[in-house]
Amino acid sequence: MSTDKKQITALSVAILVMIGIYLLPLPQPIQTAEGAVALTAEGKASLAVLAFVIILWLTEAIPFPVTALFGLFLAYSFGLAPFDDIVGYGFGNAVVVFFIGVLALSSGLTRSGLAERFTSIIINRVGFNSHKIVFAFMVLGALLSMWIVNMSVAAILLPMAVFILKKIGHKPMESNFGRALLIAVAWGPAIGGITTPVGNGANIVALGYLRELAGIPINFLTWMAVGVPAALLILPPAYLILVRVFPPENISAEKTPADIKEMLPPARLTAAEWKALVIFALAVLFWLGDPLLHYLTGFSIPIEVVALGAGIAFFLPGMNVLNWKEAQSDIDWGSILLIAAGLSLGMIVYETGAARWLALLVFSPLGVMGHALRIFLAVLMVEALKVFFSSNTVTGVILIPMVIALAATFDINPWYLAGPVAIATSMAFILVTSSPTNVIPYGAGYFSIKDFARAGIFLTFIVPFGITAAFLFFAPLVF
Repeated sequence: MSTDKKQITALSVAILVMIGIYLLPLPQPIQTAEGAVALTAEGKASLAVLAFVIILWLTEAIPFPVTALFGLFLAYSFGLAPFDDIVGYGFGNAVVVFFIGVLALSSGLTRSGLAERFTSIIINRVGFNSHKIVFAFMVLGALLSMWIVNMSVAAILLPMAVFILKKIGHKPMESNFGRALLIAVAWGPAIGGITTPVGNGANIVALGYLRELAGIPINFLTWMAVGVPAALLILPPAYLILVRVFPPENISAEKTPADIKEMLPPARLTAAEWKALVIFALAVLFWLGDPLLHYLTGFSIPIEVVALGAGIAFFLPGMNVLNWKEAQSDIDWGSILLIAAGLSLGMIVYETGAARWLALLVFSPLGVMGHALRIFLAVLMVEALKVFFSSNTVTGVILIPMVIALAATFDINPWYLAGPVAIATSMAFILVTSSPTNVIPYGAGYFSIKDFARAGIFLTFIVPFGITAAFLFFAPLVF
């Protein structure tokens, strides 16, 4: 079947499913301790639209951002809310500005050469021991993705990894070192992306939903209090799994070419690198120091404002680090549309009461479980669902409103459900297609889809332990 026919078939199926759900009779209310929870006609219509959007996201029949915008069009067509409200839910959310600022910051760090300098220095310091290189790439990917979105970090590391493999003569699909190194290029950023709110698109979505739906503003330190320990607990076993499944071949000093030293940048930072470093350092300082600033002065600077200020700083007169044409090519405007429209869809499903009803139907067993088991199973369920979704942000848009609604029903602190779910959305280790961060190194041809799954299936069962432990032991310290 041709691509066009597949896309037309997927669109037809999505329309039929949407109409079918819309025409179904209203189900019986779900009984809870607080009384019956019924699905309204508006809620059923919002689920019909959501089903339409999910099918198109799963099949990729229409680009992700266009599908999300299509959902807004349908939401208005079904009369679920005034159009100004539908647009305002997402495009009027401060999270959109936050994401633009973060992507501009990421572009500036890359264009200035600072990110590549950091990468090159680390690689040259660890030497050419294959195990050390694999570990260094994982750690470096994790460190960079604390401040740069996952996909960008993978794109930064990929040419460095391929350069090393080509210089030592390791060919695609013929080297365990190549398999381990290129998978590390995907795993490192995915793991590091959970450490801060800026590391992953779904983290940003979670912040918006927690503030809008639950009235809980999560600051940088609150997120890092669980994100950093979770990453530290996941990273070592991830490395051990990788080198056990694909034991890297030894690389002798004699086989390492002298011109590898060409990877080292000039000894002194360039003017562009200094400027990027100052902007980056100030952004981190304001992000991390905001709780102390609020404690001392009663004044707080929203993280969105800091991100926007950092992004703007690269374009000020005399900076000469980043121009608008470069920024336009680096910033994924489709992702911004996806986040904005996706937030609107999630809010509509929540406001109509459908999120609460669906959460009770699907996730209700979590509500009556113990704290630790609830977090563990929530993470495991998200990882399972990641097999079907190829966007971390899409996964967050769909699931986070549901678990916030569930938390409200069972009187659970929403942060202890929405936080683990948001973190788990970037934990896609089974299918290459489950995350764009995986697709980037896969394109180099050094590992197969089967190779990725062989190692990833083990890590998938490790991740819930790390995230659960982080929320049990560290979340109470700051929240």
